Amino acid sequence: MGDELEELLTRGPVVLVESTAAGKFDSATAIVGIARSAGEVWKVATDFASHKTFMPKLVASTPTPRGPTCIDVRFEIAIPFPGRNERYTFRYDLDPAAFTLRGRWLEGNLEDSFAIWRLVPRGDAACLLYFTTATRNFSKILSAIEDSQQTVTVGVNVSSALAVVKAVKQRVER
Repeated sequence: MGDELEELLTRGPVVLVESTAAGKFDSATAIVGIARSAGEVWKVATDFASHKTFMPKLVASTPTPRGPTCIDVRFEIAIPFPGRNERYTFRYDLDPAAFTLRGRWLEGNLEDSFAIWRLVPRGDAACLLYFTTATRNFSKILSAIEDSQQTVTVGVNVSSALAVVKAVKQRVER
């Protein structure tokens, strides 16, 4: 499997969609290779205040430290409906030794959502970024048109996971 993943990553990001035992959407994980050290990528990933400068649709990202390895981040994402921006806060627990960020919904929209960032070093000058997300309760309107395959939910989660890894890769490698 390792060789297959390596081959796929040479063509671009890879996304894994995971399901619960009942066959419902659980999470989406996007994986991308980045030609920079895990330490360099960690600096960008944990600089939450600057996320709004390079993440698509993100208009605000306001961090509030809660301790040496805990930070709350208030996000605002632009939605194409006037006045309908999504606002929510995630609490992130940082594990710098493991290059891992674990974020969970704290308040606002997107109740019960989570995100996990994990960096895997590949030598001194490269790493893999794994970004796992489960964005939930994102739209009452879209939930009303959801089908049995959860096409909308999967689409929202896959596209947001891809957007994050592509934006970080572009930011770090430039």
